[in-house]
Amino acid sequence: MKKIILFLLFLTVQTVLFAQGDNYIPFVEEGKVWYCGYNHPGVTFHATAEDPSAKGIDCIFTMQGDTVINGKTYKKVYCQFKEYYGDENQHYYCAVREENYRVYIVEEDATEEQQIYDFSDWGETIIFTHNDIKYGRNGGIRRERFLPGQVEFTIARFRGEELNFSYGPGTWVVAVGAPYSSNPFSKDNLDLYYRDVEPKFGKYIDVRTCMKDGEYIYMDYWRSSHGSPITSIDDISPVDNSPIDSPLYDLQGRRLNAQPSKGVFIQSGKKVVVK
Repeated sequence: MKKIILFLLFLTVQTVLFAQGDNYIPFVEEGKVWYCGYNHPGVTFHATAEDPSAKGIDCIFTMQGDTVINGKTYKKVYCQFKEYYGDENQHYYCAVREENYRVYIVEEDATEEQQIYDFSDWGETIIFTHNDIKYGRNGGIRRERFLPGQVEFTIARFRGEELNFSYGPGTWVVAVGAPYSSNPFSKDNLDLYYRDVEPKFGKYIDVRTCMKDGEYIYMDYWRSSHGSPITSIDDISPVDNSPIDSPLYDLQGRRLNAQPSKGVFIQSGKKVVVK
C-alpha cells in the first residue's frame, strides 16, 4: 500500500511539472492587454467583451514593443487611465521581462530591475523577502475555469516561524499577475497589505479581463464559476456581442479620433499598417 501511495504521489508531481513546462502561459507577451477597474458602489455598467462582469473599466495596460535596459531586452508596458493621467492617451509605465518562470520589472523612473513574480516550482512553497518582510508563496492550485497551464498561488506572511496562508495579502495568477485590489505591474498587493502606503493610482484596482489577440487569458469570475474555460465571447451571458470598438493610437501613444487613411497606428496592442 505504501508503495502505491508513493507511486501516485510521484505521478501527481510529474503531472504538475509537465503542466508547467509544456502548457505554461507566459506573463510577458507582445500585444497582451489588461482591462482593470476599481469599485464603483451604486453604479451600473453594461457588460462588454472586456468587462463581462459589468463592474466598469477604468485602467488599461498594454504590453507593446521592446526596449533594452542594461543589456537586457524588455517589453514596454503602457497605461491608459484618464482619471489618473488626465487624458485618454497611453503613457509609458514600465518595462518587464520573463526568465525561468520569473518576472522582472523596471519601473518608469528606475534603471535597476526588481523581481515582481515567481511562477516557478509548481507544487512547492517558495520563500521570498519584500521590503524587509518575509513572505511565502504556496504551490498553486488549478481552478475549473482556468486555461490549461494556468495556476493560482496564495501569498502569505510569516507569523512567528510559520507561514499562515489564511493570513495572506493576496494571490498571483499565472499569465496575469496579482488580479485583486492591486496593480498587476507592481507589488502593491504586498505593500498595501502590510505597510501604511497609498496605491499608486490612489485606487485599489482589479483585473477584469486579460486578453491577447482577441482571446481571453483571464476573466475575473473564472475563480468562482464552474465548467470549461471560456474561449469565446459567445460563451458569456449576458454580454454585448457587438464588435469591440478598441481605441486607436499613434506610435507615440496619443489617442486618435479616427482611423488614418494612410500610415501606421496601434489597435488592441497590435500594429496596423494602412497603405
